[in-house]
Amino acid sequence: MLKAGALYFSIVVAFFIAVFCASLIMLAAHYRNGYSKELRMIRLVNNLESVQARVLAVELGTGYGAYETDLYGDGLDSVSISKKAWGVFDLAVVKSFVFSDTLKKAFLTGMDKHSDSVTLYLSDEDRPLSVSGDTRITGDVEVPKSGMRKSYAEGRAYSRDDMVDGKIRDSGRKLKPLVKAYTAGLDMELEKSGILLRQLPEHDLQVSFLDSVSRFRVRPDQVLKHSLSGHIVLYADSAVVLSSTCRLEGVLLFARSIHIEAGFKGNAQLFARDSIIIGDEVTLDYPSVVGLVAEQKLVGQGKITTGKELMFNGVLFAAMEGKSLLPLMTSFGESNTINGEIYTDGVVKMSKGFILNGKVSCNRFLMQTKVSLYENFLIDVVFNRRARSSYFLTSGIFTDKPGKSKVLKWLD
Repeated sequence: MLKAGALYFSIVVAFFIAVFCASLIMLAAHYRNGYSKELRMIRLVNNLESVQARVLAVELGTGYGAYETDLYGDGLDSVSISKKAWGVFDLAVVKSFVFSDTLKKAFLTGMDKHSDSVTLYLSDEDRPLSVSGDTRITGDVEVPKSGMRKSYAEGRAYSRDDMVDGKIRDSGRKLKPLVKAYTAGLDMELEKSGILLRQLPEHDLQVSFLDSVSRFRVRPDQVLKHSLSGHIVLYADSAVVLSSTCRLEGVLLFARSIHIEAGFKGNAQLFARDSIIIGDEVTLDYPSVVGLVAEQKLVGQGKITTGKELMFNGVLFAAMEGKSLLPLMTSFGESNTINGEIYTDGVVKMSKGFILNGKVSCNRFLMQTKVSLYENFLIDVVFNRRARSSYFLTSGIFTDKPGKSKVLKWLD
């Protein structure tokens, strides 16, 4: 009995030892797999950062297309890059993968022009620029050779000693042209007919920037009321109305003309041929774009018009290839605040209380008051280049001051 019990006891002990050893082996394998996975993830992250740096090293507006490559030629560091124009910015989708493990990122790139200290560029049409009232200009200015002068307007003289808190330099006869790579792309999109596209559905829609782009046509009588977000492009052959209940996030819109109703809030890139009208108390968040890309055959005056209390964060421009009988106009309403950049190959019209934290470039100013209209006068307005955020990135469409390419916004 004793010998049989000893044998039984030894079998039980051996069983527990076997279970313990198997557990150790399984635990070691588990930690080894986890460690290997962690190493692969670190490698994927490093490769993704490398390919991101490669995208940022390429000049804005170039290097479009999609391709795959092996960073080190060992078959373990495969990456892919897809880059295209997204409005006036560049959209990049980068991917790094090892076997079945994959990391993806989508982001917009813009231009860092922090070194550009110019807040006002007025092309030389042989007319001086006059300042009056409580006008404040902080930053460098480039104005006609006829210079700047203090003037008396609306019963008031200029209230400060210095006209500019910065340097005053001579401007050229024309504005610097916009980059062809972007304007040609915008022209092509604006000329597209939406007839063959799917009609925009009457419900909220979200499309990831990691997925294929979704293109829709907007019918002439359709008022946009829903939430649209992501990798979406809208086309309209006529006028488009954005209601106050509509929410756009990252979407592109191409139309003949655009009307944004009062109270609208969103972030989008909006492009039109004839006109863009923005209602009262509209907020367009960074990095929004409002662009008028006019044609020479345009009947009437190409115009961007804003209502009262606009809060705009981004890039606003009006441009035309060649000249027309009537110059393009960007007309700002009362108490508008612009954080970003304004470019108008024509006339910029303002009212008292206008605030620009950034830069404006145009051929002529018009100042609208309750009693009169002044040409090349600045009355009770604020231009402050230094008040613009140091993190603000503009578009590569501007050629005046080249800058460094950086990540503008992470998308997915």
